Amino acid sequence: MTTTPESQTSQATQEGGDSVQVARPARPVRPHAGVASAVGSRLAAMLLGGACVAWTATPLVHKGLAQLALIVAIVAVAAGALRLALAEVPMPEDQYYLAGGVRTWLLVLGLLRAVAWEETAAVAILWLEIQHPVRPWHTAALGAGLLAYLLTTHIAESGAEAVPLLRRHAKLLVVGACLLALAAGFAMIPASASGAGSAILRVIAAAAVIAATALVLPA
Repeated sequence: MTTTPESQTSQATQEGGDSVQVARPARPVRPHAGVASAVGSRLAAMLLGGACVAWTATPLVHKGLAQLALIVAIVAVAAGALRLALAEVPMPEDQYYLAGGVRTWLLVLGLLRAVAWEETAAVAILWLEIQHPVRPWHTAALGAGLLAYLLTTHIAESGAEAVPLLRRHAKLLVVGACLLALAAGFAMIPASASGAGSAILRVIAAAAVIAATALVLPA
């Protein structure tokens, strides 16, 4: 009687009990899931940067260094998005025998990776916001948008999963949002206000800062 490999494997499994296990075919790997996540985070960073520039540039201001800050912010956000898009492009170690055009391209690529574009964009956007009249809630929303822009850029660069990263920094993010709202609320109070009411507000502000520090410090 001829036995097939499947029957031999089944017989060995029955004789050996739990000591012998039949190898199961591995599940197919989905490489496109990681690629889609990386593309999504980079696209989100680009959109958030553009939204922050548009948010703080409206309405247009034609005084001081506002125009220069707007140009720097646009260039920095565009260069940061281009750097994220070309993150996987390799840099050869030996560039001596390469053609002139290739070396120029590698020089541009190295410049894109050497400059802190996102930080430059954040500084330019904040300076542009300063050129506008006082608008507390608008500025608070801009601060939240800049924080989301920098966090998304970090996720796109490091390849870290967004949910675990945000979970680890949940307390800090909540405290930052509360302080932004608190600062915007106090900025709405006229500077000439005085008396017992303003003293109570100062006490509330001090208590909020102490509570925020306690939440941020490790247990």
